[in-house]
Amino acid sequence: MTRRQRKILISIVLLASIGLVFAQTIWIFGVFNNIRNDISSKVNELLNNVVTKVWQAETFTQISNGIDLQKTKMDMPQDVVDSMANASDFENITGERLSRYFMESYIRLLTAEIPVEQRVTMEQLDTLIVRELRTVNLNPAYKFHVAITDKSNKIIMTSGKYDTAIKAKIFRKRLFPNDPEGFSEIYYMSFYFPEETLIIMMRIWPMILSACALIVVILTIFMYTMYIISRQKRMSEIKGDFISNITHELKTPISTISLAAQMLGDENIPQAAKNIPRLSSMIKEQSRQLSYLVEKVLQTSVFERQSIVLKKVNVSLHAIIKEADDLMILQLRNRKATLISELRAQDDIISTDKAYFVNVITNLLDNALKYSKDAPKIVIGTRNEYGKVLCYISDNGIGISPGDKDRIFDQFFRVDTGDVHDVKGFGLGLSYVKKIVDLSGGTVSVESETNVGTTFYIWLPLVNNS
Repeated sequence: MTRRQRKILISIVLLASIGLVFAQTIWIFGVFNNIRNDISSKVNELLNNVVTKVWQAETFTQISNGIDLQKTKMDMPQDVVDSMANASDFENITGERLSRYFMESYIRLLTAEIPVEQRVTMEQLDTLIVRELRTVNLNPAYKFHVAITDKSNKIIMTSGKYDTAIKAKIFRKRLFPNDPEGFSEIYYMSFYFPEETLIIMMRIWPMILSACALIVVILTIFMYTMYIISRQKRMSEIKGDFISNITHELKTPISTISLAAQMLGDENIPQAAKNIPRLSSMIKEQSRQLSYLVEKVLQTSVFERQSIVLKKVNVSLHAIIKEADDLMILQLRNRKATLISELRAQDDIISTDKAYFVNVITNLLDNALKYSKDAPKIVIGTRNEYGKVLCYISDNGIGISPGDKDRIFDQFFRVDTGDVHDVKGFGLGLSYVKKIVDLSGGTVSVESETNVGTTFYIWLPLVNNS
């Protein structure tokens, strides 16, 4: 995938993600408003019911005070008595309708003289509201604030911390709607939920959670896809660089071997001038170099397949180290490196794939050469500890910073070389080392100090102790 294609893909996914977030946000706000409207409708129904219950309670109280018809006629103004008398002249006025007319007319006049504090109490309103919350299918545990106010919204009575500046929606309903206009003060019952937003959010949080989860899943998949694409691109670039470098390096041993073979086969060159021992040694050394380069190609192939199957055999760790040393002799000689062997393990028989483990040792030796300055000094040794065999490789190189130590075994990771230039590598060597050691049942660790050196430790189980 080209850079332009990646940019187009990223743009499309980002636009789609923004569109998804926008659509989900609109949907959630729509649900939020629908729930708020539903609550508003139920609260209005609740207030209507409360007002009706207050009026009914007041009516019952007045009737139960022992007001009889005779006292009513004596105390009632003449216009009410006359209106009642006129109403009784009609044949279709039943006793029930007459009684209701009388009750309502008297209550209107009577309540005009009674203070609101005597007509209803806040405890009465609180009790009625809690009861009606259940009736309209709202949770009675919801906190609410209620107050009685006048026309100017001045608070007359309140049972809690009623706040006129609250951001929640305030509902107002007229108390005593049957009071005659102009004969008594008009009062309102004001009501609100102080946690209205929280109440609504508690009802829609599953929707919000599912929407957020969907967005996170989509973005995670996108990021993982881009990671895979970037990783594949990087692997492709590394593979191309590797092929280019390995091809260049293969030319030297091939040319040297070809030249030596040509000299040996040239009959025009006297036998004494051919220096057969020298040519034989040259061919042997270049063959080792070819073998080393071929192993590098095989390692790259293994990582591309992401599958390694060890053909384990019982083998001497010391023999593996000796073979690795022979393969690295040219590189050590070219760098004027000193290799010190401290093979002190009495028991060194391990179970592993010999070919793969030779590559482990050569990789560690190669790293020691790459990341060392002039005249590298490398120590490779073994010893028995805790029923296992320990192999260690130390160098006097540039070391590894504390921030890089936890990542050096990651695939494609390369340590910053600082002022050491022209260090070739692809970030595969140490990840290969860890994989082979793990498959062999061992562990690998590292100790390092910047500008002092690095030591790799490989612990392996012994065949005799398995």
